[in-house]
Amino acid sequence: MMYAKIGSAICVLGVMVMFVTMPAGFAKSHGDHTTIEAVQQEAQDLLEALKDYTADQRDEAIERSKTALDILDRRIDELETDIADSWDEMNQAVREKTRENLKTLRKNRNQVAEKYGSLKASSTSAWEEMKQGFSEAYEALSDAWAKSVNEFDENK
Repeated sequence: MMYAKIGSAICVLGVMVMFVTMPAGFAKSHGDHTTIEAVQQEAQDLLEALKDYTADQRDEAIERSKTALDILDRRIDELETDIADSWDEMNQAVREKTRENLKTLRKNRNQVAEKYGSLKASSTSAWEEMKQGFSEAYEALSDAWAKSVNEFDENK
């Protein structure tokens, strides 16, 4: 029993290390930022992996999801910093569009946080439903981030 717990802990640690270092391998950056394609690939990788996690692997799935969310949160912070740095150069129409995109991005991030909380608190019987809800919310967040970056880059 103790060896199984140690093995699980090592596995979770390995997944965490992989998810923290993997983005560097995917990253093709312009400036200091990861491309949209890399982020979308990371999101797709997470969503594919989540499909395979069973209720018995719940803790691993939660850790992997948390790590992915932390990475995406850092990218959202970078985008907001870029926008703030460029705000004075934007015309009014671009500012309005940017505000709307950030509002959508924040709304989607809040929805993911709610789904993540449900995922963490889910029972074995509700696991598949909670996993699906989290996956859909995370995908919407990833899409909103990509849209925000695309429109910001087009209007720089």
